[in-house]
Amino acid sequence: MTTSLLPRRAPAGVAAAAALCLALASCSSDPTTEITTGSDTGAAAAGSTSDGTTTAGVEAAQWGDNVTITVEDGSFRFESDGLPDHEIPDQFLVPQTGSFTPPVTESEVSAVDSDVAVVASPVDQTITLDPIYTDEVTQTDLGLIGVTISGAQLFNDYEDNARSFVAVDDNFSVGGVSFVDSCNGHPLALLADGTGAGSYHYHGVPYCLTDEVDVEGEHSSVLGFLVDGFPFYGPQDEGGETITSDELDECSGHVGATPEFPEGIYHYHLTEDRSPYTVDCYHGEVETAGPDQPGGAPDLGEAAASLGVDQDDLLAALGQPPFDLAGAAETLGVSEQELEDALPAAPAAAGAP
Repeated sequence: MTTSLLPRRAPAGVAAAAALCLALASCSSDPTTEITTGSDTGAAAAGSTSDGTTTAGVEAAQWGDNVTITVEDGSFRFESDGLPDHEIPDQFLVPQTGSFTPPVTESEVSAVDSDVAVVASPVDQTITLDPIYTDEVTQTDLGLIGVTISGAQLFNDYEDNARSFVAVDDNFSVGGVSFVDSCNGHPLALLADGTGAGSYHYHGVPYCLTDEVDVEGEHSSVLGFLVDGFPFYGPQDEGGETITSDELDECSGHVGATPEFPEGIYHYHLTEDRSPYTVDCYHGEVETAGPDQPGGAPDLGEAAASLGVDQDDLLAALGQPPFDLAGAAETLGVSEQELEDALPAAPAAAGAP
């Protein structure tokens, strides 16, 4: 049985879209999992809610009008065009070579118009409504780690597989054009043919969203869900107090009441004080991303050895998925075919020569 949820929040400056058409409770699965934790958070049921699922949060989220939510037994399907439903700058700084790490020189970047740099990149993600908390954490990869109410994607902190380039901390501007915008978002690098790679995504608190949905003096409203099924929020904790990274666990989460889950749930916060500004690991059960999944990465150690190059050089050349294999091959001084053979399942950038 499925139920479709109409969008509930229009783009910034536009009146809210049609209200929820059907109640979700009757369409969600019966509670099947009680999520417990042995950590010292003081909570015995990290993921328990009134009905044992996260359906209430999916129902209450202020989804943009470019988002379609379909609730099925035990999961919900998120579909969007991948574009944020709020204003973005006229231009972004994008790397000339597909990837870079600090220090960055002006010759490595270009100011590119947003209608070129930010293009539709459809997202179709199914997420469980019955998340399972686990003490064993799973590191987030580059690429999609969560979906947001704006239709855009949430990424972790980093711009590179080596986790040396923190997008927010290492943000920079040239001639008034920034790499990461005031919403802590930006697009992927341009493809080798000069067209946009799309996939606008956030690396920190998306202020364009929190300014719209959060209320002063109250806990943040749900901004979306990570792929492990647990919700994530802005930096306001109970009573509207700003929460810091030190008050959260190693995955930027904790157990507590939220507007959508007044009985308490394990949830993540995006923070402002220091890295990690988003989420660098999952505390929910999640399939480890493979090379053909969003955020997946191939075995670069083995690939580097087969190519006779240093692994760090391979990391820098590839950047983040989707990979510009032609550009990476040129940087490394190998043929594109050799690189493809070394990374048989690596997600190449669509349209790259």
